[in-house]
Amino acid sequence: MGKRGGKPLSLGRDEGRSEGMPTSAMLTGEFEHQLDSRGRVAIPGRFRPSLEHGGFICPGWYGCVFLFPWEEWRKIEDKLSQVRITDMDGDIVREFFSTGNAVKLDRQGRVLVPASLRGHGGIETEVVVRGVITRVEIWAKDRWASFRGEQFEPQRIMQRAAALGI
Repeated sequence: MGKRGGKPLSLGRDEGRSEGMPTSAMLTGEFEHQLDSRGRVAIPGRFRPSLEHGGFICPGWYGCVFLFPWEEWRKIEDKLSQVRITDMDGDIVREFFSTGNAVKLDRQGRVLVPASLRGHGGIETEVVVRGVITRVEIWAKDRWASFRGEQFEPQRIMQRAAALGI
C-alpha cells in the first residue's frame, strides 16, 4: 500500500501544483498510522490547520470514523437542528451522529478516538487516516483494504464519475 509512520500514500493537496495557483483547504491524502495505547491517533500535518479549532468525531458510513473540522460540522449540525420531530428519517440520521464528541488535537497533533467509535470502526492498532475533501476518515487498516478493493474498481469509478458528469 505505502509507507508507514505517517508518510503519504498518495498525492496531497499541494503536491504537483504550479507556482501561483491557489492552495485549497480540501482535505486530501491517505496515511498509515498506529493507534497508541490510550486510543489516540496522529493526524497528518497537512490536515492539522483545518482542525486547529477542534472538530467533531463520530461514526461514519461503511464502518469508519468521521472527523469533521468545526466549520464543516457546523453545516451538518445546522441541517440536523432543522429536522422536524415528525421526520423519522431525519431523526434516525440525527441519532446516528448523536454518539459523536467534540475533540481537540493535543500538542503532538493527536486526537482521541473514543472506545465506542473504535468499536464501530473495528479499530485496534493499525489505521488509515484519509482526507475526503471536507472530512477526515479513520479506518482500521484491514477494513479499509477490504472496502477499497470492493468499492474502488476502475470500471465502477468511471461509471460513477460519468453519472456525476465528471
